[in-house]
Amino acid sequence: MGISICCPSFPEGHMREVVWVGGERTPKAFSSLKNERMYCQKEGKTVKFHAIMARSFLGKANRIEQNLTLLKKEGRTQKSIEDISKIEKRFERIKEFYIPRIKTATGYEFLNPALFFFIFLYKEITMVFNEAQNNPVKPGGTKLLSSPDLREMLEVSENRKTLAYIGDAALETGVMASTWSLQETQKIPLNEFLHDERNKLVENQPLSRFWDSLQLNDSPIIANLPQENDETKGSSMEAVFGIIFLENGLEAVETALQNLKKYYERTK
Repeated sequence: MGISICCPSFPEGHMREVVWVGGERTPKAFSSLKNERMYCQKEGKTVKFHAIMARSFLGKANRIEQNLTLLKKEGRTQKSIEDISKIEKRFERIKEFYIPRIKTATGYEFLNPALFFFIFLYKEITMVFNEAQNNPVKPGGTKLLSSPDLREMLEVSENRKTLAYIGDAALETGVMASTWSLQETQKIPLNEFLHDERNKLVENQPLSRFWDSLQLNDSPIIANLPQENDETKGSSMEAVFGIIFLENGLEAVETALQNLKKYYERTK
């Protein structure tokens, strides 16, 4: 599923123009982001920048999925085949259990499960493709992945940091909406008050507690991978809000944060 950068009346991932093919009117995907933006502007629609950002992550997530399949076919080592099978199995568990649990806590319906590669499987993906770099295709085998393909896959951990950074930035603004409403409507809150209220919600420690309340901490599926600590759990929570922002913008982040606070209070 994709993201449409404008025209909310269109289903996500189904932004289309109509062209004539063989004498019939046939829907066709826009040939480029530039053409889609031009269409939005022509129709007087607002271009949603968060959705433009989302395209980059969705493209990378799709390439991760494709490249894991290709790497498994290459069969560079038996261990890589087994590890990819573990990743595939855990991704199914993520879709079946983890994402619904996060939906319950945040009240947000996630549109693109593949974006959770960057939250739950980034260490495993990095390890698998790092091993592939050090183990060429066996003689007589078919090389399906190029060196640039492998190098791009090794950036997944950095991509996760970027997603968490986006989530952190969205939370900074999202938390202000809730704290401001605690004050008299005509009174401007003091900077110190906003700073203190922010720290109660979006620092690593409270975010880590939110994450723990979701009960998502399985043991690593590949040996020698470290367990999560408060910093990585807080980063994971930020990345979840990064996904929410990319898919639906700041208002969705504000609502999800309010819902998560209530969920946390219920589960303490």
